This record gives sequence, C-alpha cells and structure tokens, in this order.
Amino acid sequence: MANAPKSNRGSDLRVIGIQGSPHAGGMTQRLVERALAGAAREGARTDLVRLADEELAPCQACGGDCFGTQVCVRDKTATLRHARLQDADGVVFGAPVYCWQLNGLSSLFIDKMRWDTGSLLSPRNHRVAFGIACAGGSGTGCVIAVQALYRYFTNWAFHCVEPLPVTRFNFEEALVTAEERGAAMVRTLRAGVQPFASMGQAMAHHQALPYMQWGPIEELALIVDQIRCGLLGSQDPQAREFVRQVEKATAPGPSAARAEALSAAYFAGVEVWGRVGRT
Repeated sequence: MANAPKSNRGSDLRVIGIQGSPHAGGMTQRLVERALAGAAREGARTDLVRLADEELAPCQACGGDCFGTQVCVRDKTATLRHARLQDADGVVFGAPVYCWQLNGLSSLFIDKMRWDTGSLLSPRNHRVAFGIACAGGSGTGCVIAVQALYRYFTNWAFHCVEPLPVTRFNFEEALVTAEERGAAMVRTLRAGVQPFASMGQAMAHHQALPYMQWGPIEELALIVDQIRCGLLGSQDPQAREFVRQVEKATAPGPSAARAEALSAAYFAGVEVWGRVGRT
C-alpha cells in the first residue's frame, strides 16, 4: 500500500532530487547531485528532476479535491507529475535564493505538488526530506529561504534531516555535507520511519531543527563566519585584520550594535574574498 510505513528496506528505496534552479550544472544542481550520490552510496535508487524541464503552471485555487485525490482538474501534467513522484521514499530539494526567497520555479512546484500521505493536519508521511537553499551571490537569504523550504516539508509532515544553507563562501564544504546528509536519509529510512503521531509532534520536530529559529542577524553572523573560515591562514594583512574584526563582531551585545558590527565585517570580508579568495 502506498501509505504504509517503509522500514528495513534495501535497494528498492528511491530518493528523488528536485533541482529548482534554471541553471543546468550550477551550484544548486551540483549540491543536489552530491546528495543523491550519498543516497546511492547507501544503496538507494536515485532520480534527478530538473524543474526547468517540467511544465509548471500556477495553482488556480479552483477548489478541486487535489489534496485528497492528487488529481489536478485543470493541469494534466501536474497530475502526471504527482503520480511519477509518489513512490519516492526520500526527497532532496535544492532551491536557489532570489531576493531572500525561494525562486519562482521552486515555488510553482511547491504550490502544485500533492503527496499521497496526508498533511500536517493528518500526518501519515513516512518519507524523509533534506532541503538545500543556495544563495550564490551575496549569500544573504540562505537561512531564510531554507526555513521556507522546511515549512513546506512540515506542511506535508516529512521527517527531515538537518537543513543546509549554502553560499559561495562555504560551497566546497557544503558539497561534502550534502553527500553525507543524502546518505543519512537512507540510513534513517532503513532504520524505519513511522508517521508522526500528531500535528503537534510534527511541529515540534520542525521547530527543533537547526536554523528554524534564526533571524536575519543570526544568518549574517553565519555568512561572516563562513568567510572567516575561508580566509583563515591567509597571510594577507587585510584578511588577517578581517579575522580580528569578526571576533569583535560576534561578541555578545545589543542586537542593533551587533547587526552594525556584523554588517561592517561582512562588507570587509566580501572585499577581501574578492581580492584574495579562500585560502
């Protein structure tokens, strides 16, 4: 049965990667592919779905019973996509960040996809999910966007592994992390995933995940630290001064003063990064 919990399974586990960026082979796709490689290493079958190759149309809010039937009465391609993805045991969703938001392609998929295992109001989901938000420019919005992605997972009562906010400053490390978490998804599935017992249990799972309680200032501190880690060991005088500046910026203090210090450290770090790059 499609809704039965799946446990102690082997090579019949299927993990799908949702690639939300329009750029083939870009940062987001490389991250999703590495997560799928980790899942495959653990014996799962994997598939990559590039949303740029899908026919995605906005939801018309027609009032149809799509949540119950997984049938879109206005969009046959959406219905076919629902059926094509329903046997997935794990979902890796990678989305680029546009203006502190998930990009439009990812949002269109989120609006139209209907899983067959109930929602937060009736949590019957035995699937595991892993989300990646990739901000390749300024880096800002990486945590805020991954929170939105995990709210989507929570709406469908997925069991989630730790999210991965990515910028150009931690991209190489993130590739390794993505593969590790892709493998962790399969190990979690094999251990046996039971649906959450209640809406409250699903919400508590979501809230306990890393980054879910963060705001923009905490996100900026993360990005500044990513730059710092990339510049550690540099003999460039400005890089060494930046590392000292980060220590001052991350010291406890009033939020407004901390935000100002982090902002100054961020712009200083970006300037140094652009000149000398990571060490």
